[in-house]
Order: sequence, then structure tokens, then C-alpha cells
Amino acid sequence: MPLSPHRPTLAAILVAIVAFTAIGLSRPADAATPSEAIAERAMRDLGTWQGECWQWMKKIVAEATGRQVGFDYRLGYLEAGAVEVSLEQAGPGDIVQIVRDTWTSPNADYSGLHTAIILRKNTDGSFDVIDSNQQWDGMVRLRTGYNPRVIAAERGLNFHIYRFTSGSVPTNLTKTATPAPTPPASLVTGDRATVNTPGECLNLRAEPFGPVISCLPHSAGLTIIANPMTANGLSWVKVQAASGAGWVASQYLQKEPSATAEKTGTGTAKPVFQFRAFIPQASND
Repeated sequence: MPLSPHRPTLAAILVAIVAFTAIGLSRPADAATPSEAIAERAMRDLGTWQGECWQWMKKIVAEATGRQVGFDYRLGYLEAGAVEVSLEQAGPGDIVQIVRDTWTSPNADYSGLHTAIILRKNTDGSFDVIDSNQQWDGMVRLRTGYNPRVIAAERGLNFHIYRFTSGSVPTNLTKTATPAPTPPASLVTGDRATVNTPGECLNLRAEPFGPVISCLPHSAGLTIIANPMTANGLSWVKVQAASGAGWVASQYLQKEPSATAEKTGTGTAKPVFQFRAFIPQASND
């Protein structure tokens, strides 16, 4: 089954309030710096469904600073105006990127690849962070005692911390809520769908988390040839594409309305949201 939508509820709001108190953050009337704006904007999504960690971070940075992070896991930050800081210098609003330095391109695909936003630095050198999809369900959660150096070393990876020191900080950042993305409608055998990865492509795999056959462009038309299945907490569906048959992550598909729905007007248009085009094999992401 596709990931189910999670809409903000009173319980989620209460969790966010408690979380702000627990991690020592206050809600400023207007965020004064890009770092403050990033941390503030990220906390607004606590307890909501936002999809993958990388794409969620890009959305947060864009809304908080006006900066557009690119597609590369290193150059994407630097080209957007971020600067790299040391672990000792890191603080609220900085972004932690766990990555393999020899593979930072947009098609990077390996265990451990992950992105998180720092909320507080602890006295033991660890951090309290907020990230999305850490449990493979697209949800935004808090993590305490997060140590990038330890986590990266355990996986044989590298870590980098990026800071945005300039940008256009919205003056009404804390006043307007942003709705969470809606996961795709249920897909079944015989349905038609299109790839929904604006600016990127979607990996077509031999099996869920398996070898990549090809990369399907945004808006490519597909036919569902097997009902969805779940692997490692993600929904996968087998499709027939122009380049052949294979498996894709169903959250990156836009279901096309049926002929009956089009005739009767009962079809409901789904909003289009940007998500990353690849799925790491077995990471915390």
C-alpha cells in the first residue's frame, strides 16, 4: 500500500509545542538569521508527512532563505551559497549531510545517505536534530543525541555540515502554516500513472531496492502491471514503461484519472510535489 497521508492534528501541534520546550528553542516573532529561519521552518513540519529527507530539506531551505539547493550532495549546497563549518562550530539551523565523498552526484544510491537539520548542540558534543523519513515512512521527527561523526564512521561514510549565512528571510515565517504533501492515491494493476519527479528522473529497478534498469523522466507515462508491495517500509509497484518493465517507488507516481472519472467529472486532481528521484537501499533516510 502507498504511504498514507498524515495531516496535522491537535496531538501533533501539542507534540511540537512540547518539543520546542524540550530542545530549548523559542519561537521568535521574526527569524533574524537564515539559520534561525531554517530551524524555525523545519519545526513547523514536526509530526507531518513530508517524504524523503533530502527533498524536504531543500524545501525548508527554499522557504526559509530563498536559496535553491542543487541536486549534488556537496556542490548543491555550495552553489546555493552555503558554507561548510566544522563539527565544533555547528549549531541550530545548520544542515548535516551524511554522504560518501566519492559519490555525491544526484544518482547517489547507497546505505546511510541521509540529511538532517540541527536544532541544538548538546554539552556532550552530540546534537538534537529534526529530519524526515528516518523510519522509511516519510514522517518528520526529532532525534536526540545525534552524532554525525559516529554515524558516518559506522557506515564507512563521510559527513559535512553546511550553513546558510545569507538569504532573504521571510518576515512572516512563523505565521503561515504550510500543508504537508499528500502521498499518492492507491494504485492497482491496470492503472495508468505518470512519473512525478520535477527536475529529476525516477529509478526503474529490477526489483524493490534492486539494480537500476533505467531512469524514467518526469511526466513519463506508465502502466501498473502488478499491485503494490511493501519493502523496508516503502511502497513499490511494478510498471511497464517505454524502456521496459520494472519496479518503482509508488510515492513518485501521479495516478491518472480513469476514463469513467473523466467522463463523469468524479476524478480529483492531485497536487504535484517534488521528491527525490532515487531511493537509498537501506539507510536511516
